[in-house]
Amino acid sequence: MREYHKRSMVKAICWRAVATLTTMAVVFVFTRRFALAVQIGAVEVIAKIVFYYLHERVWNAIRWGKPHHPLAGLAVNRELEPEHMEEIRRRLEELGYL
Repeated sequence: MREYHKRSMVKAICWRAVATLTTMAVVFVFTRRFALAVQIGAVEVIAKIVFYYLHERVWNAIRWGKPHHPLAGLAVNRELEPEHMEEIRRRLEELGYL
């Protein structure tokens, strides 16, 4: 199943909050400079949100490892024709849903 852009973005933001706080803590432990830790965290959070989001979208586009949905080839962006409904019914029966 595909993932919406909004979900990918929310996941990226949540993860970046945790990861950025970790980075800031590590910088602070090594330098004891709070301002430097915040500055590094500010740059890091923006850069890594962008790269994580792009990484998620690229992987979402890769078909490898994803099962093919049995109804993926049907047109669903318009009203379905009777023959489409019959094909849906037939495929659902083949899968054991009907």
